[in-house]
Amino acid sequence: MRPLAIAALALPLLAQHGRYLSDSQHPSIGNPQAVAAGSKLFMGSCAGCHGPDGGGGARGPNLVRRSLWHPLSDDAIFNVIRKGVPSAGMPPTQLPDDQTWNLVAFLHALTGPASTNPVPGDAAAGKAIYSGAKAGCANCHAIRGQGGHLGPDLSNIGGSRPLAVIREAIVEPAKDLYYLGNEAATVTLKNGKTLKGVAKNRSNYSLQFVDTAGRLHLIAMNDVRELALSSTTPMPTDYVKRLTRDELRDLLAYLAAQDIRK
Repeated sequence: MRPLAIAALALPLLAQHGRYLSDSQHPSIGNPQAVAAGSKLFMGSCAGCHGPDGGGGARGPNLVRRSLWHPLSDDAIFNVIRKGVPSAGMPPTQLPDDQTWNLVAFLHALTGPASTNPVPGDAAAGKAIYSGAKAGCANCHAIRGQGGHLGPDLSNIGGSRPLAVIREAIVEPAKDLYYLGNEAATVTLKNGKTLKGVAKNRSNYSLQFVDTAGRLHLIAMNDVRELALSSTTPMPTDYVKRLTRDELRDLLAYLAAQDIRK
């Protein structure tokens, strides 16, 4: 399969990026067996262009992050796979309907909100990891009002982000400055006071700054002597070493379940 031109599926943006416009009622969607069969098809025909994890390759676009900007529908993906996009170098395929739907089911699981897809792991165990000292997620992140405020709120992380993106944010938090707008920063005020934490919603006129204790400061830029932004995120970058494989799996299961609609 040539590059799966998901860009051709771009439709008017909705308020909640990453949501499907209309989830198909086809029985393959969300079926673990169909998703597994679709994974084999993807690895054999699509991964060469789009990468084994859908993150993009030399010829194919990133399928995972694409869904964060353009709402998708399962039926539209089905039609693109079957009909192709000649202008993007993607020919039509000859897959029968059942195999095409298996591939759609895999892409849905890969790029759709994590809360709408089967996720392996023990969410209850993941909650303990999230709140415990080993991971320490709750020190900086809040879920439904509980936790810290230094990092982004995670109350709807599973309802708004694909599982692959959530995993990347944990194991490679500085990749592509994923938390752009939440950079680690040090601000020195004209009165001599220095604050360390995270810069949020900054403009030429004002700065919302959360310090390392989780306190929010509303600062006029006229009062700032120097603002030093880090090139990375303040989030720890050693979770791959800090957590076991099972602990990371369970943590992902817990975060995937965080959906404000439920």
